[in-house]
Amino acid sequence: MPIRDLRSTPSDAEFRADVAIIGGGPVGLTIARELAGSRCRVLIIESGGADFEAERQALNAVENIGEPMPREGVESPGRGYNGSLAWLNDIAPFELRNRVLGGSTHTWIGKCASFDDIDFERRSWLPVSGWPMTRESLGPTLDRAARLLNIGPNFYDEQLFELLHSPPDDLGLDRDLLHPFFWQFSHERNRRGEPMRFAHVAAELVAPNIDILTHATVTQVHLDPDGRRVASLDVRSPEGGRASVRPEAVVLCAGGIENARLLLASRSVMPSGIGNSRDVVGRYLADHPRSTLLRFDRADIDAVARHFNFYGLADQGRTQFYLHGLRLSPTVQRQEGLVNCAAYPVQVHAVTDPWAALKRLMRGDRTRLARDLAVVARSPAFLAKGTYRRMVQKRGMMHRSDELRFDVMVEQKLDAESRVTLSEKVDRHGVPLPRVDWKIGSTELQSVKRLARALVSEFGRNALPQPHLVDWIAWDEDAKAAFTDMAHPSCTTRMGNDPATSVVDANAMVHGVEGLFVAGSSVFPTPGHANPTLMTLGLAMRLADHLKARLESRPTATATPRVVTQDVVVPAGR
Repeated sequence: MPIRDLRSTPSDAEFRADVAIIGGGPVGLTIARELAGSRCRVLIIESGGADFEAERQALNAVENIGEPMPREGVESPGRGYNGSLAWLNDIAPFELRNRVLGGSTHTWIGKCASFDDIDFERRSWLPVSGWPMTRESLGPTLDRAARLLNIGPNFYDEQLFELLHSPPDDLGLDRDLLHPFFWQFSHERNRRGEPMRFAHVAAELVAPNIDILTHATVTQVHLDPDGRRVASLDVRSPEGGRASVRPEAVVLCAGGIENARLLLASRSVMPSGIGNSRDVVGRYLADHPRSTLLRFDRADIDAVARHFNFYGLADQGRTQFYLHGLRLSPTVQRQEGLVNCAAYPVQVHAVTDPWAALKRLMRGDRTRLARDLAVVARSPAFLAKGTYRRMVQKRGMMHRSDELRFDVMVEQKLDAESRVTLSEKVDRHGVPLPRVDWKIGSTELQSVKRLARALVSEFGRNALPQPHLVDWIAWDEDAKAAFTDMAHPSCTTRMGNDPATSVVDANAMVHGVEGLFVAGSSVFPTPGHANPTLMTLGLAMRLADHLKARLESRPTATATPRVVTQDVVVPAGR
């Protein structure tokens, strides 16, 4: 698999491919991986390089005019061992995008789950809801995606209880209010504690029909004169070098913001942008608003953490761990017109946590050597109990913690005015910046408050430690709601059957533009309430199956794979 660098390619070179994949993140690499060894010549076009380069990330700039907005006197959600990075004060909204092979997996923590059945339904209280497929029909590709992500079986609800080695206790919670929900964490196969980095997937893409072009930013998608199919792509290097790509099919895999931006900025044939004759591209921008719901007294941390922790499942000779949380029941959602949301435990470990100290010692970290040795020496019983929990009971180890709280991620009710448009500002290549106006609606706030109060009431009814609601929920002051984005932008090129409310069809092809496909969370018809990676990869594999069948059925296709690389046509005299 050759990796070409556009910076060292003669100017005005022309590349040809059957499938041009714009973006070398997890979605683009997954599609390429599925097409490896086929009769389709594939070119992955990546704006960054094989390694992370800080200077390349300037192209991710956005003009933000919406949420999250800083508010005086409003507390930001706090830090925790299994939270997102998006809340860090020095990271701008939607900034967890990485121009590098492997994309956003350079900065994620590996958290994975699939959407619930209700997330796919047409819900009468949520306009433009409903997917053109069911959760059940996606099952096979989600299972394939789980294997790629190195996670366990795709069970995230009460079905998991029967499979776990030592399941959580039955707490007696009212199932008409709350349902169990679980998350997994994707890890490298040979480094258990390291989140999976898709740069390794790129390194393993050794196939004669796959090429990668790095330091290559697509600035325009050109259509043929009648606007019915893709003619070519304009590509720029960081230093301004130019190239073009002439593909038979194109897949945009640049993320929830960049997919919409590129369609809107490609105006050489369609003045309003590709696929935007109905002014839908960029609309319905959703994310996962995140907030803290409640906290427990320090004296109650161990009593709560024993129920809401990691639980192990034996799978193909390994133990896969699932984090236990709670979500708002479908019954309440239907009865009260709410959206899906789930709460997960977040522990902030103490400086004197023996497991953290032991981990630092084992990796040779000497920054706290004397204190870490003293902490470990004083804690043999604590460490022995934790080892028993982990190795025998297949549960998460107990930690000494300063804080235990429940945070929430909530689905959004789609709003056509929450959107990505083009700014008057441009990047170094002259492409308008995305102007992001993300809106959080009242339905999301009411859903979060309903979940928080259900947790408090059910903990009290079942004699569990009582949590303390955060102030804005306790005092019912919506104006002081503290939300951040999870850097999960979605729905900006949503999938559907009606071009009046969608950009791509059920096969992810842009309405009316033959051979132009979009992949990633931007095609979600609704954003769901769970982390998007597993869902995006399942849809990517579904699209790859479609592309393979489509391209290999061409009359010109041969019976064996074509052992070729991309054609590169260099202008005469160079």
